[in-house]
Amino acid sequence: MTDQRFTELLSEKLSGEISAHDDQHFMAILAENEDYRREYESLIIYFKQQDRPYENMDFIFRQIKERINVVGTEPKPIFNSKPVVRTFGQWYRIAAIFIFGLCTFFAYQFFKSNSLSDKTTAIAWKKTYTPGRQTSTLVLADGSKVTLNAASEIKYPASFKGGTREVYLSGEAFFDVAKDHQHPFIVHTKNISIKVLGTAFDVKSYDDEQATETTLLRGKVEITLNKRPAKHILLNPAEKFTLIHAADSSAEHLNGDIYSIRPMTYYKDDKNAILETSWMNNKLLFKNENFSLLSLRLARWYDVSFVFESDKLKDASFTGEFEKETLSEALKALQVITPFQYKIQGKTIYLYAVK
Repeated sequence: MTDQRFTELLSEKLSGEISAHDDQHFMAILAENEDYRREYESLIIYFKQQDRPYENMDFIFRQIKERINVVGTEPKPIFNSKPVVRTFGQWYRIAAIFIFGLCTFFAYQFFKSNSLSDKTTAIAWKKTYTPGRQTSTLVLADGSKVTLNAASEIKYPASFKGGTREVYLSGEAFFDVAKDHQHPFIVHTKNISIKVLGTAFDVKSYDDEQATETTLLRGKVEITLNKRPAKHILLNPAEKFTLIHAADSSAEHLNGDIYSIRPMTYYKDDKNAILETSWMNNKLLFKNENFSLLSLRLARWYDVSFVFESDKLKDASFTGEFEKETLSEALKALQVITPFQYKIQGKTIYLYAVK
């Protein structure tokens, strides 16, 4: 059993795509391997946290905001130490080979630079960046509409050429793609690529977060994992794809990236209040979210940075919403749910556990 095979079975299990035969095989693996079992159990806990019922927490959170007046071996030598006596003919052949190689190298560089120049002139790329506390909207050359969330950047061509329409995203954006069955629209992120024809969906791919997400509102998309390009995943409306990966790409972890497909999240059972796209309505909604992840969203929302002076605080869970609250008001509301202390120094907020 290889780690890669276990990863495939684990992803299929979490996304509900595993067959009865593979499921039986998967459970047998867990019974035999304690490391695999621990990893599976930790991921189950992670996803159960996302789905945990939060009862009347939204009502309680509103009351809280009102109460705080929220307006080894030696290497072998490469060369033989014995001197070699060469004849004039040998030196002549060596010189000829050297000159030929030199000419070949310069010819390659010449044609390569010409080829790159042609490609550069063929596509004129543009970039749009949205800083913290802001969102922005742009319309691409094909009529597709893109809404960028805070601290996000998109790279796109001035005009689409060739058989595909391709853009590159770092951060979060909502895409309303113009239909064109002859020219698929592809969004590239650090860990996945999303291919569509005409649809509306949200993509979140921040470098400082441990997951990449795609939430589909209408149409259909095909997701490809950059590390496993042969694997294609189809997403249906009202579904959310989540790829969990190491925040630090150099970090060693047991089985690589794991994905899951689940229903998108509604807030307070309101079909119009979708957590994954609430930012487009200038609302920050969160449900059973740990402080570590929430702090990243708050950092972009208020254009600040958070420093945890207590690791215990990172696991505190919150449910609520912010819209027009100031940073201080938001922190005071969170303090009532989970007591903690904070200190604001410029644009950095230090978080401390209560002693």
